[in-house]
Amino acid sequence: MSSTIIEQLKLIITNELDTNLSVDELNESTSLFEDGLGFDSIATVELISLVEKHFEIEFSDAELNPENFSNLKILADFIVSKQ
Repeated sequence: MSSTIIEQLKLIITNELDTNLSVDELNESTSLFEDGLGFDSIATVELISLVEKHFEIEFSDAELNPENFSNLKILADFIVSKQ
């Protein structure tokens, strides 16, 4: 289940965020922050909004911590737990 979500997240990042990345450049363990994709606060907020919309979930304030958005695998697992 999370592998399908990872593929969906890759499409969201490449098609809906201004990242100039291809799906092939992303893997499930790539960090979304400084040592990986380098997402800043604006990109992170956009990603959160897109994830909530696409997966029909809502993050609570307590869930909006960097650990849940470390990489695509962790984020996908978190999305599964919310569904």
